[in-house]
Amino acid sequence: MRSADGETRVHRPTGPWTPAVHHLLAFLNERGLDGIPAVYGIDAEHREVLDYLPGATLDPETEEVDDAALAAAAAWLRRFHDTVREFRPGALEWRQGVQELASDEVICHNDPGLYNWVVVDGEFAGMIDWDRAGPGRPIDDLAFLCWSGVPLLRELPVADAARRVALAAASYGDIDPSELLDAVDARMGLIAARWRAGIERGDPGTIALRDAGVMDRHLARVAGFDARRELIRAALGTIANH
Repeated sequence: MRSADGETRVHRPTGPWTPAVHHLLAFLNERGLDGIPAVYGIDAEHREVLDYLPGATLDPETEEVDDAALAAAAAWLRRFHDTVREFRPGALEWRQGVQELASDEVICHNDPGLYNWVVVDGEFAGMIDWDRAGPGRPIDDLAFLCWSGVPLLRELPVADAARRVALAAASYGDIDPSELLDAVDARMGLIAARWRAGIERGDPGTIALRDAGVMDRHLARVAGFDARRELIRAALGTIANH
């Protein structure tokens, strides 16, 4: 939809978490973080109004980006985390419920999957869909980015998976690739726990994922990754020795 000034904007459903997400996006925009939508408020139908970020989103089950785009996404995630460290808003209602930040947490995107990347001519250009933002550890965000962006959810050749995990770690900075590999396993378990909690709360989006079979497919992919993880770790050791 085009606004009165000719700009293309997105109108999306809202939830109890929307005020917290808008507070976050306003903070990030004020601090000059690139690659995120601006918020224009709520329309007459109680939908949020955001910038449309032009570009494509991709399906991690069938598509992947090249090394340069993966590195750019990981570097952007680090810029986001460095910026958001100053955002300490106290207890707010996020998608996961009312939460405060622990000392080792920041407000994470929590869903930086390939399907939420904005890609222009093959290059990473931004991140959309902030509905699941909330407190978390930065490494968990990076782990999710690797799960979907490497993508570790698929059975890539072990050498390729290891090389791209190492690339993401180096592009993000200050993290050991083997530690990141373990964080991926932990983050995938956290997804399952959050989905179970969402179902208990009656969250419509989470129930829809369950009913569509998304949860069962996720658990099967996690089992496949668990079977490959130590092979990828061994390949990371080979990369480190070169």
